Amino acid sequence: PPSPAKTNTLAVMDFVLAHTLRLFHPYLPFITEELWHGLGFNADLPEGQGDQTIMFARWPQPLGDEFMQQYGLTRADEEFVAAKQSLVLAGRKLRSDYNIASNKRVRFILTPGETALAENELKVLQQLLNATELETARDYSAPQGTPSSVTPLGVLYMPLEGLIDKAAEAERLDKEIAKTQTEIETVKRKLSNESFVSGAPPAVVAEHRKREADFLARLKQLQQLRDAL
Repeated sequence: PPSPAKTNTLAVMDFVLAHTLRLFHPYLPFITEELWHGLGFNADLPEGQGDQTIMFARWPQPLGDEFMQQYGLTRADEEFVAAKQSLVLAGRKLRSDYNIASNKRVRFILTPGETALAENELKVLQQLLNATELETARDYSAPQGTPSSVTPLGVLYMPLEGLIDKAAEAERLDKEIAKTQTEIETVKRKLSNESFVSGAPPAVVAEHRKREADFLARLKQLQQLRDAL
């Protein structure tokens, strides 16, 4: 008999494919109809609800109480999935901040919060982070400047030792900082020009104010990354 892990994987694939085919059917009617029958989804449905054609299959519904009850899920499960997603996004952002390619395997350390993570959950997160290792350590003392991010599952660290050339990264950040400062000065000059502010359409002025705010936020982030080095 198949292992519980394999059974669970197949159930997830069945669910995702069945709903994906329904979503794509209005745009790819013939191939989705063929796959619907070829993969056997029609055999599992009542008469008139997708047994003869995908056209009559029930349209995918948002996650609701009825759905969760059917699959034995709780709001705690929903929150846990969202927390895992937040951790993965945080790890990918740490990579992006230091210009580390997404296909390069890196090491992460997690100081876990209140939610305990099972070994299989850690393995899944490790794969999604493309990490050589996802270590959990409640008493981890991060070296100064170690990139980190607070997530619902704890604080995620990405040690930089052996990961980047700090001198080259500092040079890259210095160039980005200088470029962003130039952009800020350009926008500020326009916004300090009374004839521009009073004569330009309000939408254009608002767009320039937004650009200024975005550049200032970007500059702050770059300076924090530079200081961390």
